Amino acid sequence: MQEFIRIEFRIFANLRDILGFKVIFIDILKGSSIREFLNVIRDKYPNGPEFLRNVIDLEKKDVLPYVKILIDGRILMGDNILETKIMRDNSVVAIFPPVGGG
Repeated sequence: MQEFIRIEFRIFANLRDILGFKVIFIDILKGSSIREFLNVIRDKYPNGPEFLRNVIDLEKKDVLPYVKILIDGRILMGDNILETKIMRDNSVVAIFPPVGGG
């Protein structure tokens, strides 16, 4: 039997502007990868493809080097970030684009 979990998705800066929200709650299959989760966002929202282009290098099929993805406050690092599984109900997934300033 497939088990669904609810996650809180937070996005910041220009990514927020692309999708038009800063926090939403989404139900996904327990054990979905970050890649599968991002594909849900891509397919569910009109600006989803643009959002994905600002998070993933589509040629290399990896997270852009300056984008940070966190699960429950823990920054995902290393190889295969997109294959990281989301296992806990009520997890918080956050995506931070590059931040500039001066």
